[in-house]
Amino acid sequence: YLNTPMPNLEYMRLRLDLLPDEIIDKYDLRSLTDENGWVYVEIRMGMYGLPQAGILANKLLEQRLNARGYYQCQHTPGLWRHVWRDIMFCLVVDDFGVKTTARDHVEHLKATLEEYYTVAMDWDGTLFCGINIDWNYPERTVTLTMPKYIPKALQKFQHPTPTSPQHQPYKHVPIHYGARVQRVDVDTSEPLSKDNIKRVQDIVGTLLYYGRAVDPTLLTALSSIAARQSKGTVAVAEACQQLLDYVATHPNAGIRYKACDMILAVHTDASYLSEQGGKSRASAHFYLTNDGDEDFNNGAILNLASIIKHVMSSASEAELAALYYGCKLAVPLRTTLEEMGHPQTKRTMVTTDNITAQGLTMGTMTPKASKSMDQRFHWLKCRDAQRQFTYLWRRGSLNRADYASKHHPAQHHKAVRPFYVVDTLTRQ
Repeated sequence: YLNTPMPNLEYMRLRLDLLPDEIIDKYDLRSLTDENGWVYVEIRMGMYGLPQAGILANKLLEQRLNARGYYQCQHTPGLWRHVWRDIMFCLVVDDFGVKTTARDHVEHLKATLEEYYTVAMDWDGTLFCGINIDWNYPERTVTLTMPKYIPKALQKFQHPTPTSPQHQPYKHVPIHYGARVQRVDVDTSEPLSKDNIKRVQDIVGTLLYYGRAVDPTLLTALSSIAARQSKGTVAVAEACQQLLDYVATHPNAGIRYKACDMILAVHTDASYLSEQGGKSRASAHFYLTNDGDEDFNNGAILNLASIIKHVMSSASEAELAALYYGCKLAVPLRTTLEEMGHPQTKRTMVTTDNITAQGLTMGTMTPKASKSMDQRFHWLKCRDAQRQFTYLWRRGSLNRADYASKHHPAQHHKAVRPFYVVDTLTRQ
């Protein structure tokens, strides 16, 4: 980001009294100051705070890598390959996660970078983007963890250790048996101050990366809090406190992946009118499996836990929306897997627990009543005709996306959490 040549120079002004005396004396700035006490600066190279510093550094790096045969994949930004060497790497800012079959290929990449940059190597591949990677080659598994992240977050927010374990990240809505619609109570608590709203936003932002990286059990709670954070209330603050208690109880979650055929599979689910404002929730669970084996238990490569933007008119429409959102995300994942060298030769298996959603997309149900549903959801029929997806029905207990579709009681979290994450430092 620093000292990257700029094609177009920029200028800024600084007040002289903001600069240290040694800088003023070294460059004789007093003679260059105007009558209002401003000194004008010409920016010739990348520097901190310059909006285009990142893209300039990336373009320069791309130019230098292209000259040595490395190229960025067409449809997956940040994924790089070589024109003939068996090497592939994921580039995140200045962090390279490299996959190869021979040390010579890595040495070539290292030599290419060392012509212009200072390079540090981790030959064991134990850390990438702040995520610890534990390789177990005899058992053909790899586990991702971030053991220091939660303790630092709790210290940052001055959150004490809970007196009793918290196994529920978010308060669930009790089931009203016999009611046709399970409605959410309206939040009537007092609004928060601006400082407390910023604290809520900080908590959400801090835990979001951790949730996406190694602990997907947080995502549903984070989604609900984030949807209400701009107009935060006391209830929202209490939800944050409960979430912090939860991560303090489970401070070291991890995701474990098993070697497989790298075939993408998806489960989708929805909950109708389960969020504030009459909104519904969509969820999806993406994982890699063996060819034709949907039941293979593997860690999730992506989890969707999102509030549907529009108000759904029925539970079936909410399920169809979840199917739509899941398949929309599956399209670029299929492309990335193919660019990584794992062709998706067959249809991607997409599972739903709603027979109406499956029937409408597969054409086995007459679509008379579906005219009231959002027209964009019929995109699913188009993808079925292109033989890209096959839509399967499984009962709710077998749907892996059910966990993220709603807020559950503590007993359910304790029962199903081991299926989604691996805990190594859980407080009992």
